[in-house]
Amino acid sequence: MTDKELIKQRINDLGEDFIKQLDIIAVKFKEQHDKFIDETNGENFFQIILRAHLYIEYEMKEMLKIKLQHPEELGDQSRFASTLKILLAIGAIPLELKNPINFLNRIRNNYAHDLNYQFNEETYNKFINSFSEEFKANYKEKYKESLVVRLRELLITLWLLLIELRLINDEVKTELNNIFS
Repeated sequence: MTDKELIKQRINDLGEDFIKQLDIIAVKFKEQHDKFIDETNGENFFQIILRAHLYIEYEMKEMLKIKLQHPEELGDQSRFASTLKILLAIGAIPLELKNPINFLNRIRNNYAHDLNYQFNEETYNKFINSFSEEFKANYKEKYKESLVVRLRELLITLWLLLIELRLINDEVKTELNNIFS
């Protein structure tokens, strides 16, 4: 039996409910992914950073709704930094993502408070360096692409890490790890 056939068999053994869960995850992911790609498809650093920041903030707030028993107690005015701290404290976001998410927030704040702020190669390199060594070792950067394209891809990757955390629950993660291990 090939690896592909073995994986199909393992998934089928988990039953129809598990397959339905995977289908729901896939549909939700595709909808969000396509929208994210479309809305960050600009040639302007400000637009890309602002949109990506909004999407990442949305994912964090959605995680709070899932992970907290009474998220409404936080109110609608929870700040980006506070939301991140709560998610890190409860383990909903791994600590390795703290620095890149905070760095993105600093870039967004620079645009919001400095009319002359310009994103550049140096800032991009600092952003990349805010990620863990493991991330940097696995991240496939396209050096020949323009800075705006590289930034967009990095932001998409960061967002993908968060949406995966939100959409794929622990039970499904465990089963998928068992299937692919």
